[in-house]
Amino acid sequence: MKQQLSKLQAYQPGLSPRQLKEKYGFDGEMVKLASNENLYGPSPKVKEAIKDNLDELFYYPEVKQFDVKETLSNMHNVKKEQIFFGSGLDEVIMIISRAILEANDEIVTSDMTFGQYKHHAVIESANVRTTPLKDGYFDLDAMYEQINDSTKLIWICNPNNPTGTYLPHDEIESFIQKVPDDIIVLIDEAYIEFATAEDMPNSLELLSQYDQVVVLRTFSKAYGLASQRIGYAIASEDLLNQLDIVRLPFNVTSLSAVAADAALKDQNYLRDITTKNRIEIEKYLNASFSEHLYDSQTNFVFVNTEEPQMLYDALIKEGFITRPFPNGVRITAGFSEHNDQVIKVLESFFNK
Repeated sequence: MKQQLSKLQAYQPGLSPRQLKEKYGFDGEMVKLASNENLYGPSPKVKEAIKDNLDELFYYPEVKQFDVKETLSNMHNVKKEQIFFGSGLDEVIMIISRAILEANDEIVTSDMTFGQYKHHAVIESANVRTTPLKDGYFDLDAMYEQINDSTKLIWICNPNNPTGTYLPHDEIESFIQKVPDDIIVLIDEAYIEFATAEDMPNSLELLSQYDQVVVLRTFSKAYGLASQRIGYAIASEDLLNQLDIVRLPFNVTSLSAVAADAALKDQNYLRDITTKNRIEIEKYLNASFSEHLYDSQTNFVFVNTEEPQMLYDALIKEGFITRPFPNGVRITAGFSEHNDQVIKVLESFFNK
């Protein structure tokens, strides 16, 4: 085995509602608010599209010819050759890391962000330079100070997971302008469809101006297709041609592509879902304990507390599965009735 694997652990998904009910002896319904899934689910048109495409399961998928690539190309005003699909963004991150990083190369990112950036760098024997968040936000000045001749990749999660915070367009562009041209800057926008801030970065504009920029997006969150495992990168053709060498053949299923295309084409449904989500997020941000929250632009909130396990247990006892971190708990926004109950638990927790 690679020696560096001893420094890592396999991804550990949280216990299922059934397992947690057994563990805690809970008799009622358990609601999973741990993985930032869209509880509303995908557009009804997705199910129709999947049903209409069940008769050709014996064919290998036509990864480079998916209709969803054409739909994305028109929507984002980029060439089809600038779009690269993966089995979720996790695989896209893995492919990028495998294609670019060599032993003793370096990546730069935050110490509190999506863990797969670091995970795959370590697997490729690269070094990881991280900087602390600044009041819950990526500290680009500190990240710039970490850049050296060995730096190959810079990962920016925007909005950030797990804090939900974001950096505005001007800050990110100013940062990119300072970064040497041979370093790739990756902007992970897994939650971008939930964002409502007016100064959210126009990452596609940055992409057209700076060849080193790569934009990553997914269908797992706002589009409600987490189980279908499909995400994508938008980048220069030259870079994607190299990534294509690393990509496994037929890595995205035909049904996943069909589902993604149908989801994209129902923007009215997406707007309805994201509008509902924002109403629910605002409930948290306007609650009495809001000083313990970051200003989220996603479908989750991060609750800062020195007793995360105690808060996690308090929520479990009321039937809510969340995600604890060393310095807080991340809570996915559920349906209105779920959030109202969670807010009551949080109010009680912080009043004590």
